[in-house]
Amino acid sequence: MPTNTDSKYMSIALRLARQGEGMTSPNPLVGAVVVKKGKILGKGYHKKAGLPHAEIEAFLDAENKGYNIKGSTLYITLEPCCHIGKRMPPCVDTILQKRVSKVVVGTLDPNPKVNGKGAKILREKGVEVNVGVLEGKCREINEPFFKYITTGIPFIILKLTSTLDGKIATFTGNSKWIGSELQRIYAHKLRNKVDAILIGIETVLRDNPELTVRLGKGSLHQPTPIVLDTKLRIPVESNILKRNPIIATSPYAPTSKVKDLEKLGASVLTIDLDKKGRINILKLVKKIGEMEIMSILIEGGSNVAASFLTKGMVDKIVFFYAPRIIGGEGVSMIGELGIREVKDALTLTEVKVKKFGSEFIVEGHPRTGY
Repeated sequence: MPTNTDSKYMSIALRLARQGEGMTSPNPLVGAVVVKKGKILGKGYHKKAGLPHAEIEAFLDAENKGYNIKGSTLYITLEPCCHIGKRMPPCVDTILQKRVSKVVVGTLDPNPKVNGKGAKILREKGVEVNVGVLEGKCREINEPFFKYITTGIPFIILKLTSTLDGKIATFTGNSKWIGSELQRIYAHKLRNKVDAILIGIETVLRDNPELTVRLGKGSLHQPTPIVLDTKLRIPVESNILKRNPIIATSPYAPTSKVKDLEKLGASVLTIDLDKKGRINILKLVKKIGEMEIMSILIEGGSNVAASFLTKGMVDKIVFFYAPRIIGGEGVSMIGELGIREVKDALTLTEVKVKKFGSEFIVEGHPRTGY
């Protein structure tokens, strides 16, 4: 059983881990704290793929302060790696070299190359290892990594902003601005955490968006734009083409337009169509996963939302609701799902409701039926 002390230091490690949000992909978020005789010697977090892992950062922090790590306890949100990766050596080797006495782990690493092996090696070498402290929270911060490392498919978040009656635009197509400035800041923070943002061509033609993160100094990175454009209708003067987007199109798209877009810096993916003549979503996300894109935020319209939901490809929904009512003639937030009976409806698990000002957010994980 975890003690209050264990929970205290793991909470600190979790806060550290979150400092890497948006920067570590395709690696996980990890925080670490080195403690000895009730005193924190060092703290660290994984800052970016290719840079030292969290435990190494924590050791360096302690040593730079002149502390002796021998006999200390390491608190870490994710099991230390035990394999030689593309960029870094195994962290279990460093832990053993530093002669750490105890390692407290938030959750095991689902990577097949690790998945309990790191903890096992440490135990076999005489290090005390406790696993499962604040495990739920440690798993939650790495939802995208956990899915990606086990399936090769990105973690997909569907984000929509609507009125209380579920409308994302009026019957004229006007949608600015349903939400408040406060809501838009929150949405940009969400963008700041993901690798890519996906929209449909209709959104490009209607709004000509840039899909950037606009948080001033808080903008850690700019996610890659992805556009679904079966017929390659995207205008060459579109703002999004300034950002080297990925454009998913069909095998029937004009070759000359493909070349024009590639000259502008776009990566054009040719994806087979499904039975409805739309881009095959499953093949698309597999291809995007091969590009080491670990998480995608869908900001497309109602039809794009419906396409991903019907294929069971949405891992998490984030719906923003503003205190407005448009009425039945407005554009619904989600297109046709083909659901005939309530028992077949998509329902949410692990639902969270957050309120700010007069607006609120509903988050959850979709599943089919009750």
